[in-house]
This record gives sequence, structure tokens and C-alpha cells, in this order.
Amino acid sequence: MRLPFIAFVFFLYSFSYSQTYKPFDTVSVENRKVFLNEYEIRHKQKLKEVKKAFSGKISEQIEKAYISQFEDISRATKYKELYFDANMQSYLQNILLEITLSNPILQNQNIRVYFSRNTNPNAFSIGDGTVVVNTELLKYIDDEAELSFVICHEIAHFILNHRDSSIQEYVIKQNGDEVKKAEKDIKKSKFNKQSKSEKLAQATIYSKKYRSRTQEFQADSLGLAYFKKMKYNNIASIKLLKNLSETDIELDSLPQKSYPKYFTTKNQKFLKEWLVSEDYSKYNYSKEQFFKWNVDSLKTHPDCEQRIARIKPEVTDNKKNYSIDKAFFDELKKRIAFEQVFNYYYMEEYGQSLYETLKLREKASNDKFLIQMTTLNLEALAKAKKELKYNNYIPLINPKEQTKSQQYFFNFMSNLTLTEIQNLADDYKSI
Repeated sequence: MRLPFIAFVFFLYSFSYSQTYKPFDTVSVENRKVFLNEYEIRHKQKLKEVKKAFSGKISEQIEKAYISQFEDISRATKYKELYFDANMQSYLQNILLEITLSNPILQNQNIRVYFSRNTNPNAFSIGDGTVVVNTELLKYIDDEAELSFVICHEIAHFILNHRDSSIQEYVIKQNGDEVKKAEKDIKKSKFNKQSKSEKLAQATIYSKKYRSRTQEFQADSLGLAYFKKMKYNNIASIKLLKNLSETDIELDSLPQKSYPKYFTTKNQKFLKEWLVSEDYSKYNYSKEQFFKWNVDSLKTHPDCEQRIARIKPEVTDNKKNYSIDKAFFDELKKRIAFEQVFNYYYMEEYGQSLYETLKLREKASNDKFLIQMTTLNLEALAKAKKELKYNNYIPLINPKEQTKSQQYFFNFMSNLTLTEIQNLADDYKSI
């Protein structure tokens, strides 16, 4: 369960000035209630359509998939993950209006767009006309034109009915004669049952991932068609995909020399044993559990280089520099680092929130908001340590997925005892 929204005094960080930081609003009870009511109506209509189009086990399994998605989105909305800030919504609606006015074919599609606190740099369509853009993605978007192309891409997923077709095709295939025969053959086998089961699972997952990648290419193509009819420079589509190719690259780091500065407090001295580190470079952190996967076939989204190659012939640099509200986008970009520190905390990713907080403190060491976030994360981590849940928030070291800066931080935090973390939290609380 997500934590209730906490009433802080927020402070906006800036290189050149300081002002009271007011977080974007996700609390609006009325707007949230309206969204949930309308979403439920659309969900019930979808279930009626499924019952009319399918029957038996297939109908039940498709309904189950839709119900699961409905519960996930409803839960996220109830826990205030979707933003309902008036200014943010007005901005998104203005972009959406520009898209639909430029593409009259979309004007009766009942499309809506929201920002989300979700900490994955992603955007998605839930298949009923609702498009969600995670604010983390803004870190990798340079301007409003790129954001508009993201929305066009997700609208294309909706228009192409990708969500529904993916669910329905997968369920139908799993209940088809070919899969049923393969499962019966495996049950009858006297030898190599496990390897045969693994190959069947492998084939199923490869097929599903391939379909997803094909859909991405299709959404890029149709999304670009929508985007090119707008006033933006359509070269932004290429720039966006280049930026997205770097979402796994850490934008900055936490210097090792800074640790004594942040982890020395009134009642807790900095200990050398906190710095003890193993050589993780030779560790094998393979995710393979049963058999070797073809990594390329497991990718849901194709490489950005492939996506760029497919749309590049259709893209021209028309030298336009159009923006609906450049000032508001620039404000979003300025605020996003601070906003995401809180979002990581709100999404109960305390270790990552503390790490991002300390990186920001490299430029604003005494910022009140950042000190408060340091306190809250340390308190949450102390509680997790006491409840033997610490590894949920301070993961094991994985050189294949973490930067050297992240490895150092997670290793450092794993060396702290409960008493030491609690001492740090208590001392920060008194600052």
C-alpha cells in the first residue's frame, strides 16, 4: 500500500535562487473520483464486448486479464499516483487539443492524457483512450515537441487496438490446438520433461515479445504521421528516440568523497568499516534460471537505432521551433529532479530516493527539502531493517544493471547496522 500524502514544506532547488517548493497535486479527491467512475464505465463496457465476442475458457481468461489491468490502474489512482494538478492537466490537454485539431480523424476518439508518479522512464496506453506519461520520462525529453511525439505514439497504440489484440491473441494462442498438443506430448514423455517444458515456454515468450516489438514499429509509423501534421519540427521524433536510447545511462553520480559529509552527524561518527567493499566485477549475476534465453528476442521494445532507421526516411528538419507553452515545459524540466526524489519515496523506493536526494545535495547541501527527504528515507530504511525487509530497498550489487556509483552506494548502505541508521535518522530529524 502506498503511503498517505505527506504534508511537507517543500523548497524548490535552483542554481541561482530559492523559493518555496509546491509539489504538483495528486490529491484532488473530486477529479480522482470522476476518473475512477468513468474508467469503471469503460471497463464494464469492455467486458460486455468480450462476452459477446468470445465464449467459454477463452472469454474467462480475457476477462481476467482486463479485470487485472482495471484493478492495477484503479489502485494506482486511489494511491494518488496519477497527477490531477490543474496546471499540469491544462498543459497536457492543450497538447492533446493541438494533436486532435491537426488530425481531425482523432477528434471523436475520447482520448485523455495524464502524468504519473511512476518511476520508470516510460509512457503507455491502457487501451481505452487513456494515455499515461510517467514523469521520470521527462528527464530524457528535451522539449515539448518530443513530449508531443510520445503522446502521438501512445495514441497510435490505442487507435491500432494494440492492447486488446495483444491480450486476445495471447489467450487464444494459449488455448489453441498447437499448444494443447505440445502440453499433452510433454505429459506423456518419459524423459526430458523439463527441457521440453522450457522450450515451449521459450517459444511462447519469444512470440509475445516479437508481437510487442512489431507493435512498437507500427505505433512509431502512425504516431509520426499524426506528429508531422502538427506545427512542431518533426526532427524531434528522431531526437526523442536518441534520448530514449540513453535511459539506462545515469545522468550524474554521487562522489565517494562526499559520503563522510552526509553520514557524519551529532551522535553518529563516520566509520571506516562502512567503506568495506567486495570485488563484484567477477560475479555472475545471470538472470537465466532454467535455460539460455536469446536476449534480443526478449526485448519488448526494439532498439532505438532500429526504430530510428525505420522512420528516418519520413522525417525532415523543417526548422520550426514551435511550442504551445515553452515556459511551462521548462518549469517541468527544472522541477523534475526534486519531484522525482519525492516520487521515489512515495512509491516506497527508499534506497533510490535517498541516493537521488544525496546527488542533489551535491549542489544544494543545506536545502531544507532535501534534508527532510534524507530524514524520511533514513527513517523508512531503519524501519525496514528492523522488520528484516531491508533488501527490498537496498538491493544486492549487480554490476550488469547498476552504475559504479549505484554499486558503491548500495554496498555502503548494506554495511550500516540498524542502530547506525536510526542514529543518523534521529540526528537529521533534529536539524
